[in-house]
Amino acid sequence: MPSSRKDRPRLDIKKEPIDVKIEVAGFIGLLVLIALPIYFYDALPDTIPKHYGFSGEPDGYGGKGYIWTLPLLGILMYGGLYWISKYPHTFNYPQRVTKENAERLYTAATRMIRTLNTLVTCGFALITYATIQTALGNQEGLGSSFTPLFMIAIFGTSGYFLFKSIGK
Repeated sequence: MPSSRKDRPRLDIKKEPIDVKIEVAGFIGLLVLIALPIYFYDALPDTIPKHYGFSGEPDGYGGKGYIWTLPLLGILMYGGLYWISKYPHTFNYPQRVTKENAERLYTAATRMIRTLNTLVTCGFALITYATIQTALGNQEGLGSSFTPLFMIAIFGTSGYFLFKSIGK
């Protein structure tokens, strides 16, 4: 039976060097995500890709203002996940949280949030870059491998950390 969230230990989870590296990579990805549209905006044509199919080919177009969609979503998502990672005692876990396992579970959960935040932010930056390059005629879409690789990265990361939280 899962423990009540209010009964769970509240621990200050210390960041290990790998956590700092993951967070820095995510922040750099966020900066790139914001910088790309700023740098290329004036060079963009009036119509740009705004949606891609599973194959990576554009299947929806809109005004060049759509180039700000992913940076805005990225800022909201990055900030939200960064904030949420401060409260691991509120997360759902696949086992009862006790004083003995709380640190291990919280460490794995916060690292998973950081890693997913970095993957999604960098993925958004890649999509934004591909959108710009496609709009400028320098490439054709995201490429057929982007979506499957991105899905493998997201679900693989989630599965890995779920497996870690079940063990021991």
